[in-house]
Amino acid sequence: MEERAQDEARRRFLWAAASGLGAVGVCGMAVPFIKSMTPAADTEAAGIIEVDLSEVPPGELRVLPWRGRIVGILHRTPEMLKQIEGHDDKLKDPESRKNARVQAPWMKTREQRIYRSMRPEFFIADIVCTHLGCIPVFKPTPGQKDWGDTVPKWWPGGWHCPCHGSYFDLAGRVFKGSPAPDNLYMVPHRYVSDTRVVIGETEEG
Repeated sequence: MEERAQDEARRRFLWAAASGLGAVGVCGMAVPFIKSMTPAADTEAAGIIEVDLSEVPPGELRVLPWRGRIVGILHRTPEMLKQIEGHDDKLKDPESRKNARVQAPWMKTREQRIYRSMRPEFFIADIVCTHLGCIPVFKPTPGQKDWGDTVPKWWPGGWHCPCHGSYFDLAGRVFKGSPAPDNLYMVPHRYVSDTRVVIGETEEG
């Protein structure tokens, strides 16, 4: 009974964090484009989650708890993919070569290292800031039109951690000048069909 209560408490904390409702170490997330996904209790406990990508519309970010972290699944539109281009000179690690946690075994080509995905339209990663573990705000719109001076004029869209001022693009790559040392960390995952992905496993198992 006590273990179940602890699990439920952890679940509530994760959803509060993912929804920007306020928790220790949480900056929050923007409400538009974001919804939560609830994995089955048994698969969550095992650390293996199967997700139906058809439930993630283009342009939306879905979040779910995984092994005490928060995984984001972003369905990037063609416009969002264009927003990832053209600012490599502003990034600390544009091709995700710095350390193992920002890489994945399937990152074989330059395109895969830049888009940080097996399929360009789907970005799947740990969306916890690599500085002090805060949850950055998802701000996909470029420029200051929708966000005012909370982001710089050159903003290409991505994640912003207002706690300490780190910026990441729509591929989770960290900008120079951010206190966060690394790009957002990758999570192990593999596709089992065109519309389904398993988080917590790789092609090797």
